Parts: sequence; C-alpha cells; structure tokens
Amino acid sequence: MRPTDWDLRESRRYLPTATEHERLDFAQRQIRARRRTTLLLEFYRRYRCHLSDLHLLGTCAVTLGRFAGCSAEFDEMGEEFMPCDAAGVPLTAEWRAYAEACDSGRPWQVRDELWLAAHMQDMARMRETGLEDRFYERAGAHAGDAIWELTKQHVETTLGTRLMDRIALDGDMPYETAFAHSLGAGFARLCTVNLQLVRRFCWEGFRAVLLPAQTSHPELASYRRTALHAARYCFTAWNASGVYRRGMREQERGRRNAEDGWPLLADVLGERVAEVHPLIVDFYRNPARFQVRVKVDLHTLPAKFWSRVVTLLIGQGPYQESGSEVDAQFRVFRRRDGSMHFVREIFMGEALRVFDSDFIVRRVNGAATLFEVFVDQHIEVEMSVTPLPGGSLSIRATRFYYRGMRIPCPGLRVEFKSHALNDGAGEMLQIEGRLAMRPDTRLGRVLAHRVLGRPELLGAIRYEARPLAAASASGSFS
Repeated sequence: MRPTDWDLRESRRYLPTATEHERLDFAQRQIRARRRTTLLLEFYRRYRCHLSDLHLLGTCAVTLGRFAGCSAEFDEMGEEFMPCDAAGVPLTAEWRAYAEACDSGRPWQVRDELWLAAHMQDMARMRETGLEDRFYERAGAHAGDAIWELTKQHVETTLGTRLMDRIALDGDMPYETAFAHSLGAGFARLCTVNLQLVRRFCWEGFRAVLLPAQTSHPELASYRRTALHAARYCFTAWNASGVYRRGMREQERGRRNAEDGWPLLADVLGERVAEVHPLIVDFYRNPARFQVRVKVDLHTLPAKFWSRVVTLLIGQGPYQESGSEVDAQFRVFRRRDGSMHFVREIFMGEALRVFDSDFIVRRVNGAATLFEVFVDQHIEVEMSVTPLPGGSLSIRATRFYYRGMRIPCPGLRVEFKSHALNDGAGEMLQIEGRLAMRPDTRLGRVLAHRVLGRPELLGAIRYEARPLAAASASGSFS
C-alpha cells in the first residue's frame, strides 16, 4: 500500500526535520504496522488464549507510539513476530499446532503453552538474524532523539527481559516459568524507569480517540480503533496473570525430554519383569511416548465425594464424570535427582484436569518399592506392583503417608490394572483404575455393603493408550 497525502502529513508531525525520503519511509512502515494490527485482531478473534490479549495490547501500543515508523529494524521485528500471513494462515508448525488446539476447543492452559512455544521460537529466530543487535546499533546513532529513546525503552522492556527463553526452549524450564520471569521484570520496568513510555502510549491513545477521525486506507485499523482496542486489552490482558502464577508453581517440575526413560518396573520386579507384556513395560518406562484417551465413571455419591477430597488434597483431578471418552495427555519430566515427574492432563472441554506427581523407587524392608509422591502436598503413596496372568500388570496403593507419618484410609482401595491388546489397528493398552470400598474386617464389609447399601466399586477411570507412531499411522485418536 502506498502512503497517501494524509500519511505524509502525519509523518511531518513526527519527523519535522527529516527529508522527504525519510518521511516516505516512516509513512510506509506505519502502514505496515497498521496492517499487522489488523491481521492480529482478526487472527486472535478466531484463535484466542490468555496471552493473545497481551500480544494485541503490545501491538496496538507500538502502532500508536509510531515506533515502527521511526525504525526499519523495529518494523522488521514486528514482521518476525507475526503468527500468520496476510490470509490469516499460521506461518509455522508451532503456530499451526496452536491454531488447531483452539479449533479443537482445547483447555486454556494447553493453548497458553502452545502460544508460548510458538512465540519463543519466533523470538529465537529473530535473534538469530541479528535484528536486535542492529536495532541497538542504530538507536545509539540517534541518541537524544525522543522517539528513538522511547522505542529503545520498549525494546528493553519487552525483549531485554527475555533472559530465560533459551533455557525453556532447551527443555530445562517450563515455558510459563520463563514467561513469568520476563513478565515480572517487564512490568517492574514500566512502573519505574519507563514511566515516560507509559505516558507516551496514554497520550497517543487519548489523542487518537479525541481528535476527529482522519485516516488513510479504511480497510486497515484506524488509530482510533487501535486506541479503543488498546484500552480494552489493558484490562483483559490481566488474564495473563494466571499464566504467571502457573509458571511460578511449575518452575521446579524438571527437564522436558521425551526421549528419557525410567526402568521403574525392572527396578521393582527384577527378573519378574519378563512376565509383563513389553508394551506395558515401555509405557511405564516413558508414558509420554503414548497417545491417550480416557473415560471417567463416578457412579456413586461416595465416589464423587472421595474424588473431590483427593482433588482438594493434591490439586486438580477428574472429580466429575467425562460421560464419554475424551482426549488426555501424559507428559514426563526429569527432576534434578533423576526421578520421573509424571503429569496426567485430561481435557474436560475447556477445563484441564491434572494429576501431577513423582514416581520414585525406594527400599522398604530390603525390597525395592514403588512410591508415588505429591511433593507440594507432602503426600506419599506406597504401591504394590504385581504381574498378572497373560502379561498384565496390577499397581495397587497399599499405604498412605503425610509428612512421613502413615495416615489411615479406612476401606478405600485404589488399583490400576494394565492389559495389552490388539484391536486390528495395532497394539494398544487398556489401563483401568478402580476406586473401591473394600473394608478389611467382616464387620466393616457388612456395614458398608449391607447396612449402608454401598456398592464395592465406587468409580473407575479407563485409559486407552497407543504408541505415538502407531496412533499417528492409524489415525485412531485424531
């Protein structure tokens, strides 16, 4: 799009001593900034997450501040951070994964993490081009120029605080944690040393709203529309605070590496691991290599009650029925001590239900014993691992501890049984977890089942898992 007379008049206001060629470049870059704002507004209207409003707030602010107009390098940075092309099609595999998650109605936490992954990849590619260094070099040549100083402050606030992105991309830190540190540092700068930058954004926003609406290229977002959107996103961008809190909670979750494996069953069972089907052994070595669907059945009020109690004790969990099979995701992380940090995420519509624990093998009475440890809640569950006929496996909770002290769990039994099957599309696992009321004493059984009329099976959770390569080939879980 070529600059109009209105664009050139505006450039003279911001560059009163510049040459006509410099003013033409300024106007051209500002048109591109408005085009990016227009494309982003449409893209995020279709594909929203908690961080999209923060991206839109920044884009609207720099468009109002005319920062792209003053700096060719800044304008190029804006292009590097675009998630889509002129037709609204995602530009990279990471942005396509984000868009697909939005189209599929994935939970907000999943969309936020995919957005961060895509955005950090864009950041890494931009830095590899040397754009950031070239910008600072040009900014040094314009020392004392007010608009250049403000543009430099903006880059220092948004890019200069991104010190942990590479650590997150390498898998050593959650994306949310790296983002949380950057967001905290950037917000602190805006509230202290960069107050002049905030005043610039506010002044340009008020000016765009209050002055008569004049603009060029009506198909692009006008400055008035941009200012109104910026005012809106000043409030809605606070949704990103949830991502900040999640990042702070997850900063110790461990290193992300899907290739890692843990010989849990071999350590616990020893030679008896040969009695277990190899697919089950592979699953417990690294559940992240499997694609999963799940169904939750809580038929009784006690099941719902105890599921809610467990949820309150250890964080989120599937305390409501899924009604039918829903998608789930298993992820593993390596703690600093080498143990497995196991995250089970169940997609209940737009809600994400999470079990988050460590699996550790300890010696108990001289025997290797599997423990599930909920670190933040100081809860440990001792488990009995038993091979079953036909290569199946049983993992049963036997004792519960809180801060090292054994706690009673009268009559409740939790057991997971794993079976390897072949349904014609390839090998798969069926894992059924059962919550049962099975008192140890005869009197307890009479009271629970005959007097109170409680069934033995209170609820169940059923997983179907396929190796990722097989699931992709068959399309069974697509």
